[in-house]
Amino acid sequence: MYTASTGPVVRVATRAMGLGIGPYCPTSHAGQSASDCSAAFNGRRLEHVAEAPNVVVAYATEHGTTKGIAERLASKLVEAGARVEVRPVDELDDVTKYDVAIVGSGVYSQHWIPSATEFLRANSAELATRRVWLFSVGSFGDTHRGIGKLMKREPKEIGEFRAAIHPQDYRVFAGAIERHQWPLPSRLFYLALGGRFGDNRDWPEIDAWAQSIARTLSGTP
Repeated sequence: MYTASTGPVVRVATRAMGLGIGPYCPTSHAGQSASDCSAAFNGRRLEHVAEAPNVVVAYATEHGTTKGIAERLASKLVEAGARVEVRPVDELDDVTKYDVAIVGSGVYSQHWIPSATEFLRANSAELATRRVWLFSVGSFGDTHRGIGKLMKREPKEIGEFRAAIHPQDYRVFAGAIERHQWPLPSRLFYLALGGRFGDNRDWPEIDAWAQSIARTLSGTP
């Protein structure tokens, strides 16, 4: 099922006898209304999976940006037929009931939030036996023309995570950058690199990544 730690349990999308799957459509994200969600989903089937996988999207966030991305990923996976839970990492104490884990954190001073790092280290043995995707949320995304390749090297722990867990993929997404959250030197440096303040989350890019995960889970190219 799709749940949120601070919200109600909502309708579950599952596959049965080739019937269509009813999507969970959040209305709080920019650029996507409930009708848009339904139209995008219309006619979609999960034809290649005998039973929908249990997925957890776990996140660590300081200001809510990463939580928003986690919820968006979850909604797209639910559309594809997965059973999904969204939880903060510090409220998730048992990963053994999930087939798939997607774990993300904001990046500060080139490091993940400590609770996310502690979660991966504490559960690395179990996660290494499951399909795992990792994502970071930083000042720039990994597709940025100037600094994108450098962003893929953050957090500094990512090499450790890759060696221990062998994730299917790792992405870095741009987050929401508020001027008042940064000291003046950091603001000037950010602007010099071509950054802009505000919500820089690229929802089509995030959606595309979620859809690629869904294709991997269903076994379709």
